[in-house]
Amino acid sequence: MKKRGKSKVTMVDLLKTPSPRSSPPYDSPKSAIFTRTASTSKNIKRSTVDLAKSQTLKTVSNVTELKDFSATRLDELKSLIDRSHSEILNDLEASQLRLRKRLKMQTQSCRQIMDEADKEYKKVSERIAENQELMKASYKEFIAEAQISASRACKTSIGDLSQSFDKAIESLRNRYGISST
Repeated sequence: MKKRGKSKVTMVDLLKTPSPRSSPPYDSPKSAIFTRTASTSKNIKRSTVDLAKSQTLKTVSNVTELKDFSATRLDELKSLIDRSHSEILNDLEASQLRLRKRLKMQTQSCRQIMDEADKEYKKVSERIAENQELMKASYKEFIAEAQISASRACKTSIGDLSQSFDKAIESLRNRYGISST
C-alpha cells in the first residue's frame, strides 16, 4: 500500500499493534474527526483534541493491560464522537433556527407586499369603476342632448321647410295663374 504523505494516517497504521519501544508518546491520528477548528459564536478557535495527551502510553506487558488500554482508548473515542455529535447537532439546530427566522422574515415581507398590492388593486378598481360611472353618465347626457337637438331640428326644419314649400307653391300659382282652391 502506497502512503500519500506523512501527515495522513492509513487504516493499516491504525490497526497495527504498537510496540512499546517504537511508538513515540502522544502519537495520535490527525484526521478531521480528531482535529477540528471552527469558530463559535464568540469567534474563539477551538483547540486541537489530542487523545493520547490525557493518558501517557505505558509499556504494555500482558493481554489484560492491552485490553484495558484499548478499552480506555475506545471510551475516549466514544466520548469524543459523542461530543462531536452534540456539537454538530447544536450547529445544525442553530442553522435551522437561523433559516426559520429568515423564512419568517421573508414570509412577512411577502405578506406585506401582497397587502400593499391588494390595496393598490382596490384603489385602481375603484378608480376604474368611478370613471366607468362618469362615462356612463356623460354618455347618457350626450345621447339626451343629441335626441333633444335632433327633435328640435326636426320640428323646426320640417316646419320651416313646409312654410317655404307653401310659399314656393303659392308663388308658382300666382305666376301661372292657377287658383288655390
